[in-house]
Amino acid sequence: MDGCKKSATSAGADLTDDLIVEILSRLPAKSICRFKCVSRHWYGLITHPERRKKIPQTLSGFFHPSYRLWLDNEDLKVLPGFVGIMESEELPFLDSSLPFVTGYRSIIPKVCSNGLLFCLCWKVAPRDEADFVSQTQAAFLCITFSALTRPSPPHFHVFEVIHGDEDYGYIDGVNIYSSETGTWSYKGNGWGDELQLVKSRDVFLNGVMHLLTYDFKILTVDTQGKKWRTIPLLETMCVSCMWRGPVAFIGQSHGLLHCINMRYPDFSKLSVWILEDYDSGEWILKYSISTSHIFGEKNLRFEEDYALIAIHPECNLVYFAWQYEDKLMSYDMERGEICVICDIKEHLYDPFVPYLPYIPFLSDSLADQG
Repeated sequence: MDGCKKSATSAGADLTDDLIVEILSRLPAKSICRFKCVSRHWYGLITHPERRKKIPQTLSGFFHPSYRLWLDNEDLKVLPGFVGIMESEELPFLDSSLPFVTGYRSIIPKVCSNGLLFCLCWKVAPRDEADFVSQTQAAFLCITFSALTRPSPPHFHVFEVIHGDEDYGYIDGVNIYSSETGTWSYKGNGWGDELQLVKSRDVFLNGVMHLLTYDFKILTVDTQGKKWRTIPLLETMCVSCMWRGPVAFIGQSHGLLHCINMRYPDFSKLSVWILEDYDSGEWILKYSISTSHIFGEKNLRFEEDYALIAIHPECNLVYFAWQYEDKLMSYDMERGEICVICDIKEHLYDPFVPYLPYIPFLSDSLADQG
C-alpha cells in the first residue's frame, strides 16, 4: 500500500502546474473542491485567484418551473425544479426549490448565468405584485424588472431593454444595472431605428450582450453601454415564421457565438453556424442536424413540435425538449449520438421552453476561507 501511495505521489509530482489546472478544469465543481485536500501545493493552485479563473465549471443541469398546489386553497404554486445531467455527481446545492426564500407564493426561474439564478417571485399579498430576486452563494438581491439579464459573478449586470414605441415595440434604449456600483444607468439606442427583439434570444459572451432581432441581425452592447455593434446574419440563415419571426437560436460554445436555424424548404434540417472571426463578422457553417434522425419523425417544426434549449459551453452537444413526447434530449453533433436525459414531468405548451442551463460558479467555495 505504501508503494502505491509513493508511486501516485511521484506521478503527480511530474505534472506541471498548467497541466494540473487543465485537468481540473474538466472536472465537476465539487470534485475540484475535494482535490484541495490532495496536498498543500494543489490547495494553493486551486485557491489562487488567478488559477481559479482558469478552472471553469461545466454544465450541470437545467432549472425549470415545477408546478405544485397550495394545501389550503389549491391554487397553483410554482417553484424552481432541477434536472441534473452529470451522472453520479452530487447536485451543487441542497434544495433547488430555494426554501430559504420566504414570503412568496410562487418562485419562477427566469434567467440563469454563471451560477447566478434570477427568479420572478410573486407575493402572497398583494397578489398582483412581484419581485425579481437573484441568488448567489453570498446573498440575495431584490431588483426591479429586467427584460434581459446576464450576470457575471462576483459582480453582475442587469440589462433592461426599453421599448419606446407601444404599437411596434421598437427599441428606445437600454438600462444597465451594475451590482458593483449599485446603480442603474440609461443609454440611448446606439443601433439604429425600428428594431424589434425576438423573445428569449440573448447571449452574454466576453463581457458583451448579444440580442437577436426580427430583421435577422444580432445587436451587441457592452456592460458600460459604450460599444454598440450590429452583426448581420447571412441570407441562408434567414428563415422566418409568419407569427413567430426568425426561426433561429443563438448561444455560445468554446467561447464562440453560435447560431442555429431551420433550413428552407427542408424543415427537417438545422444548420449550425459559428462566428469564428468575431471582428470581421464572418459566419462559418459547421454542422448539419437532421431532426428526423433525432426524433424519429419527419416534418417536425422548430419551436412548434420541439425546442432547442441550450448548447453545451465546452462540448459539441445541443439540448432539445420534445414537447409531444415530453422528453429532454441531447444530441452530439460530432458523433451523431442521441441521448434521452429524462422525461419532462410538466407538459410543455409554450414555444419557448423554460429550461435554463445551469453552470456552477464556485469561485467563493474554491477560495481560501481561512
